[in-house]
Amino acid sequence: EAAVCVPFIKRHSALVRPKVLVCLGATPAKHLLGVETGITRLRGNWMIYTEDGLDIAVLPTFHPAYLLRTPASKKQAWADMLALRARLLMAH
Repeated sequence: EAAVCVPFIKRHSALVRPKVLVCLGATPAKHLLGVETGITRLRGNWMIYTEDGLDIAVLPTFHPAYLLRTPASKKQAWADMLALRARLLMAH
């Protein structure tokens, strides 16, 4: 499924040219960023995704289903959302 969706995401990013992307979980992070690192190590660390010469900031974080199964991780996910908010406010 992810392999089928990646070209659509890449094309959409090239057309929309977003300032920020958020990867919810390991699967989108791995496919978009081309990394094999687990989401626990990736989350909270800003990365760069380049498409058509455009650098897009990417914030990997936990998938909502993971947070339902592991409520203790919600604190880290909240910290990620606060970092996202700060980044978006700086962009304006």
